[in-house]
Amino acid sequence: MDDAKFRQLVDQMRAGDTNAMGSLLVAGFTPLRSVIARHMGDLLAKAGVEPEDVIQEAYAAAWSNLPDAQFDNFEAFVGWLRQIAENKLIDIQRAATADKRDVRRQAAAWGVQSGTYVNLLDRVSSPMATPSRGAAHSEAVAVLMVRLLQLPEDYRQVIHWRLIDGLSVAEVAKRLDRSEAAVHMLCHRALKQLRELMGAASNYLTQT
Repeated sequence: MDDAKFRQLVDQMRAGDTNAMGSLLVAGFTPLRSVIARHMGDLLAKAGVEPEDVIQEAYAAAWSNLPDAQFDNFEAFVGWLRQIAENKLIDIQRAATADKRDVRRQAAAWGVQSGTYVNLLDRVSSPMATPSRGAAHSEAVAVLMVRLLQLPEDYRQVIHWRLIDGLSVAEVAKRLDRSEAAVHMLCHRALKQLRELMGAASNYLTQT
């Protein structure tokens, strides 16, 4: 991203435009993912952790602080995101060392079709609207991650635990202190709202 576009988005963000804030995070996704992928070790790969898991944690931490942060240019912004993501990566590595269970590999036994952001994207986007490969697809995944941040907390939790981590309905119900029927309904509503948000994904996608 050139500095002129970056400054424009920062100004819009400071004026309260959440689409501009989302656009900044989407633009930072590819360079950030490259760094995180290089730093992830075999333990996290065996535990089913993806670079997107780390980035989602970083984005969640960055979201509330981004409007007040100061950056001279896009490179400095990416560096700020990288520091947050590297700290999250350390936390995840420690957790993986303490608990080596691979919940992703248990997902099939619980009836969950997939535990990845890519497949969640396929689930909430229309085939005509979602790029199938390459840079455009990576950008769409980044948009998904930004849209997840805009969901209510309980919606975001149920999608992450059920469809990304691959937890059973019973386990999610226990974590939320709700009935299994309530979890099914919550997940349905969360996916519906996420689909609606993804319907406006063109707000963030690169214009050609």
